[in-house]
Formats: sequence, structure tokens, C-alpha cells
Amino acid sequence: MNVSFPATCLPRSSGTNYFHGESMTERLPFRLGSRFATVEEAMSDDFLRLTRIFDQLAVDFNLPDHADVNRQRYPWSLPYLSSPSLYAARMWEYPYAVKAAKIGPSHRCADIGCGMTPFTIFLAREIQCDVVGVDPDVFPKGIHYKGHGVSREFLERTGLNIVQGGMEQLPLAGESMDRVFCLSVIEHLPPAIARAGIQEMARVLKNGGRAVITVDVNLLTEISRPLDLVWDSGLYPVGQLDLRWPRERFGVFCDELQPADVYGLVLEKDDYLVRTAYAQEAGLPELVPSSTIPLLRKNFGSTSVASKPRSFLRRVAARIRRTWRCG
Repeated sequence: MNVSFPATCLPRSSGTNYFHGESMTERLPFRLGSRFATVEEAMSDDFLRLTRIFDQLAVDFNLPDHADVNRQRYPWSLPYLSSPSLYAARMWEYPYAVKAAKIGPSHRCADIGCGMTPFTIFLAREIQCDVVGVDPDVFPKGIHYKGHGVSREFLERTGLNIVQGGMEQLPLAGESMDRVFCLSVIEHLPPAIARAGIQEMARVLKNGGRAVITVDVNLLTEISRPLDLVWDSGLYPVGQLDLRWPRERFGVFCDELQPADVYGLVLEKDDYLVRTAYAQEAGLPELVPSSTIPLLRKNFGSTSVASKPRSFLRRVAARIRRTWRCG
């Protein structure tokens, strides 16, 4: 289902328009790369300037209120957010996504798992890019838990273009998007769907396009594995990929016992042809685009030593011995 409304439906914010297109992202200093969220960066002038816009959008469009969970998980955020309050982790995630994407009005963008948040509104209203949101849950009215899913009331209020669909099979054409965003979605999905979803993001990106992804991570439990997402995507990190844990925790989870952190990834599609060579016997084409290599692994099956029977190990050992003798 594709629900679309003209851009003229979008009301202007009652607050100051601090941001207009690419000029501000170019003007503000920003360390491009993949890294953990920190309170210090969320509290920086550059991030707070953008947070004020998202905060105003939450008020203008009467978006779902997160004040209760913010009080429990991110108490440091309370002085900076109005009512209704956006989810406080977005005080880092949204500015990070905008800056890492280097987004401008000429770009076609997709917000995957968009829900009812100010981010998609920001892309359409402040950046004025051609944006489509994708969400599997579209319902007539009301609010599901904390803005998950999209109501038709929300669509009428915002004028956004929302396509109903799942991440594992995005209802978007291949190589049609300059930028793809997926913010705090993947950690809520089963691993197989998350893997298929990130490969779908690679499919819909144009060559040279960027994907910005944020995921929850935890010191004590395995919620998500950012490096696995890179490996499974067929995309490449832009800038530094910094895996150092911050000294201080970003927040706490709802049980008030487990630490909560967020990791942001900025990835780029840089397709080139890769020779499959040894896989020809499996009926694969001789050359494949580099972004489709994760799909080869899926179709060809695992070559993990642990996943193969003993006879396979003997064949591998024999092949190594032959190669050694030939060398």
C-alpha cells in the first residue's frame, strides 16, 4: 500500500528553521565514521541545534510521548526535551544520521521502519528531499506502543509518503535511493530478517549511495553485532570504524540494571565486479557486483568447518596438500 500526500500538507514549524539542506552539514565539524553514541556528543552545540528542531517537530505534530521512559533510561535528557518528548536516544541518533549522510534536497531517501517519529518529517520538511518511509504496520488511527507503526491519521497530519512493507523484502526499486536510513530498528528483529533487511538496503541504494544505521548494543547481553551487519550488507564503512567502548554508559535499559548503548554505522555502496572463479562449478556467473557477495554466501551455503561433515574436512585437507605440492 502506498499512501501519499502532497508536500503542501506539511505545516511549517512554529520554531526557528535552524537547518536548511546541505549547507549546514558542510559547515558544522563532524567526525565521519561508525562509532558509539556518547552523552558528550549528544550535548554538543551541533547536535543540540538539530535536536531542538526534532523536539519542535514532536510538539508541532503531537507525536507519541516518551517522557516516562526517558526519565527511567536517560535522565540526563530531561532538561532538553519538551512535551510530548521524543525518545532521548534520538538526541544522538538523529543528528548523527543527518550529518553522516551528508544529505541534500536533490537526494532520494528511504527511512526504513520509520514509525511515527520526527525524523521522516525532518527529511521532507527541513531537508526537502524526496523521502519515502517504509513500515510493515499501517493502521487506521491511534498509537501503538511508543509510536511503532504508522496510523493513517499520522499520514494525513504530516503529508508523508509511506509504503507498507517489511524490511526483508523492501517495496522499493533496485538502485533507486541515494540515502537509506534505518534507525534503532534492526535490534528488534530476528537475525534472519535483519540479515535479509540489510541486504535489501544495499539492493535499493544507488552506487555511491549511503546507508546510516543505528542499533542498540549492551555490555552484558548480545542484542546486536554491528560488525556482522557490515559483513552481511555488501556495503563498506565510510571513515573510521571505531569499536572502542565509551568509558561511560549512554543510558540504562528498562529493568534499570542493564547498561544501554547505541552504535551508529555509516556505510556506502561501492560496486565493482568480483570474479567468482572457484565457484563456477556451482553455476554462478563469472563476475558479480561486490554488493551481492553476501547473497552468494546465502545461496551457496556455509563453508564453515564446524558446519561440514568429516569427509568434507578430508577433502579440504587433500586440496591444501595438493596446492602446497604445486607451489
